[in-house]
Amino acid sequence: MAAPKGNTNAEKWTLEESVKLLELAIEKATETTEYNVHGKKVEGYLCHYIGEAADEAGSNLDQLDYIRDKHNLRSLYNQLKRKCERNCFTDTKKGIIVPSIAIVNLKSNHGWTDRVDNTSKDEKIQTTPVISFFKSDDE
Repeated sequence: MAAPKGNTNAEKWTLEESVKLLELAIEKATETTEYNVHGKKVEGYLCHYIGEAADEAGSNLDQLDYIRDKHNLRSLYNQLKRKCERNCFTDTKKGIIVPSIAIVNLKSNHGWTDRVDNTSKDEKIQTTPVISFFKSDDE
């Protein structure tokens, strides 16, 4: 049975179209451009955040998340995400990205952290004391 005429909710993302979009976003994330850093021209990457790559590919981050889950395209999605992570780190070293902005991007979008819990080794810390009662041999 065909969708009703004028149906704007019909699914349009086939596996093939989804792969094409992610591959285009990866291609966009690989492109370089010229930046002006302290009066000098420096070549850097076009995209430092997966949302930028989505936008350059004519889409948006929500759409990429949707097709990743719909068609189980986590591998391509992660390839794009890791490319953007690398771009951010590399272009920060070149002075293209202000370090504080890179830190926000890497922590918010790529799981980077500068804090290590040396006391609990990431195990849940029990916040209520444990009180144990036992019968002594003296009684």
